[in-house]
Amino acid sequence: MKIRLENITKKYGDFVALDNVSFSCEDGEFFSVLGKSGSGKTTLIRIIAGLEKPDSGKVFFNDQDIAILPPHKRYAVMVFQNYALFPHLDVFENVAFGLRERRMPSAEIQKRVSETLRTLNIEDKIRREVSELSGGEQQRVALARALALDSRVILFDEPLSNLDVVLRRELQKELKALQRETGRNFIYITHDQEEALMLSDKLMVLERGSVRELGTPVEVYESPKSLFGASFIGLTNVLKFERAGKNSIKTETGLTLSLETEPTGDEFDVVIRAEHIKPSCGNAEKNAFHAKIKASYFKGSFFEYAIDVQGIRMTMIATEHLKKEVQICIKKFFIFSDE
Repeated sequence: MKIRLENITKKYGDFVALDNVSFSCEDGEFFSVLGKSGSGKTTLIRIIAGLEKPDSGKVFFNDQDIAILPPHKRYAVMVFQNYALFPHLDVFENVAFGLRERRMPSAEIQKRVSETLRTLNIEDKIRREVSELSGGEQQRVALARALALDSRVILFDEPLSNLDVVLRRELQKELKALQRETGRNFIYITHDQEEALMLSDKLMVLERGSVRELGTPVEVYESPKSLFGASFIGLTNVLKFERAGKNSIKTETGLTLSLETEPTGDEFDVVIRAEHIKPSCGNAEKNAFHAKIKASYFKGSFFEYAIDVQGIRMTMIATEHLKKEVQICIKKFFIFSDE
């Protein structure tokens, strides 16, 4: 199933929830939408599901304009953050609910529910009340209900955000494997950067209803096209610079970076990822500086450092346990003109 959105705009009074949003999700693709709260993620997924109508723009499933189709006639099913399970029904009946609504034969319902629960490793919970299940088990039931319907498109609205870190990571891997196994389109809403990078074939970053980044996770992370995209993903330093020469820029404190090419404009926002600041660099290296370590935080596999470089406070990460002063070099950065 190929999904395509063209120029989707949605307003609530004077508030613009979505502003001319366009993208496509290819058949069998894991597509994530990443953004802060209020960026328009949930509005977008509700429009795809048919629960909201756009003010303008079109939604296509396999080149069919589905604007006039009600939710139950679309090829999409939603998995919610709060699971949305029926508390008065057991696991079997929760998963079977949509199948009964479609008037499927009882034998087929029994077979499909059992197979889906087995796929998600909760077949032994088939007659348990949902109130007796853990959060992770409840989310598996919600996912089983969606998978059992055999819909080509599954829409996820931050489904793992209520789970603890260990369980969330476990279910992330299961979701990825399920998507590959079933070949269905997964459209996944999240505010978790690591989750979006890990799960996605394609990733879109929203800010205040507008698309800031769109591409593979590697493209979005390594080659961001916007200041927001560069600064929102990862552990970053965002600094103000001005032109210092043909191929150099500087901060108001005098910290000067050399560039490969002449920049356009006179004032710039520069994003430096924490991992792109490397310790133990020689003075002869490009963009090498003396830094003072102001604070350190042990994170298990690495240290996070607050450093001072010529009056500019930055964050750096390194595997080494460093002392109070260190020579560093800035290996990579992203520059955006204010003009």
